[in-house]
Amino acid sequence: MMQTHEAAVLNTYRYLRLATIPLLLTLLIAVALETLRGEPCLLGSISAYFHTPARGAFIGGLFAVGACLIVYKGNDPLEDVLLDFSGFMAFVVALVPTVVDTACGAKYPAQNLDLTADAVRNNVTTLLIATALAVLAKWLLVQRDRRRAAQSPELELPMEPGEKASPTPDDAVARWARRASWVCLAILAAELGLFLFWPDTFKNVSHGVAAVTMVLGVIGVMIANARGLSSAEHGLAASGPRAWVNRYSIVAAVMVALLGAAVVAHLLGLLGGYLILVLEVVVILSFAVFWGLQTAELWDYPTREDKVAAEQSGVAVGIIPFQRMSTGGHPSP
Repeated sequence: MMQTHEAAVLNTYRYLRLATIPLLLTLLIAVALETLRGEPCLLGSISAYFHTPARGAFIGGLFAVGACLIVYKGNDPLEDVLLDFSGFMAFVVALVPTVVDTACGAKYPAQNLDLTADAVRNNVTTLLIATALAVLAKWLLVQRDRRRAAQSPELELPMEPGEKASPTPDDAVARWARRASWVCLAILAAELGLFLFWPDTFKNVSHGVAAVTMVLGVIGVMIANARGLSSAEHGLAASGPRAWVNRYSIVAAVMVALLGAAVVAHLLGLLGGYLILVLEVVVILSFAVFWGLQTAELWDYPTREDKVAAEQSGVAVGIIPFQRMSTGGHPSP
């Protein structure tokens, strides 16, 4: 049976969401396989495996996850800004290597790293050019859509994430999205300035900056979803401590608690040189759990707002808001 356009769009949306989880787990699988290869030896961070045979999976996994986060449009402007920022920082983490970990010296003899600076220069310049082309392409397509809408008023422009077809937008979310945008732009501008004027400093610090800010962006996405689900279930006027207690706030709280516990364990000398590795594993697994929960929640709907609107209008849960297509791909009556 020929697939309808609406069904194809829905399936693409679902595959994009589903693909993100195994791509995340690629990082852990590659590290586990390389650690057990030959004489077992564990490095102090996932990033350190850039300098091992796991490099391809490390770079490819981060690039694929970053692309998924950027392409996916969040439930609201704040989530979208944080996803885009975290996705772009994943590219930087992949392309700018961390320092060599010598903990497994017997397994990984001294390497010739003379090309590291040239590799960073080439890779980051490539990323900047590709990003500029992507931004230009999006701008051209938006301008084309506006010209078409001006010529044919009956056509509707595609809405940006979080934009409402009706009533009043959530001003608080819009304000936080603007603030987050400025903070993200400031971080990106600082990274760009280092790359252009202090390349050696960029090579030494940008990996850490990108990794930390990417994690903060991920935590922000979880908090934004905790707030968004609370608003959807209780209304924007919801208040009190329990209004925010839901699956996303619990995942975020557990992740932060585990990160804090890891830091305490490190200070007590219980983790040896593996603090960064433990933190990375906690973040990856926590985000995979969060993404799986969000995928289950929004399986039939592009945004939480669409789901709430469908439920309030009496449309059965499971009916797709893409032209209200049934699961068989035919318009619902």
